[in-house]
Amino acid sequence: MTSLAVLLSVGGAALGWNWADPVVGLLITAAIVAVTWTAARQVLDRLMDAVDPALVDRAEAALRSVAEVRAVDGIRLRWIGHALHAEVEVTIADSLSLRLAHEVAHEAEHRLRHAVPRLSAATVHAYPRSAPPDGRPNQPEP
Repeated sequence: MTSLAVLLSVGGAALGWNWADPVVGLLITAAIVAVTWTAARQVLDRLMDAVDPALVDRAEAALRSVAEVRAVDGIRLRWIGHALHAEVEVTIADSLSLRLAHEVAHEAEHRLRHAVPRLSAATVHAYPRSAPPDGRPNQPEP
């Protein structure tokens, strides 16, 4: 776009519009400042481990879509380079066997990878309802 603006500036100057060059120069400067500001803000956000809240919402919706997940107890998304990594805690029914609990965790990871763009790795901790990870009192199975 800036190259096209330069061509317009040259064309305007050729037509005798002396103001074309300075105006286009100011517009190009404004574009450079806007791009620099956006890039700097993104870099600073990543340095501070900021993740778009919409991505966290998408992750939670993906986890809740797994039939055997009773609750989503925690979601942590983190940028590592240009990829996201997730660590999540979900509550499942006490009655599930170890094999089924493992399958639930795998399904949750699969849905996370499809729901959250740029997610390259996910660790899913599945806790039985009688042993929640946050120390809440035991809750009866619904």
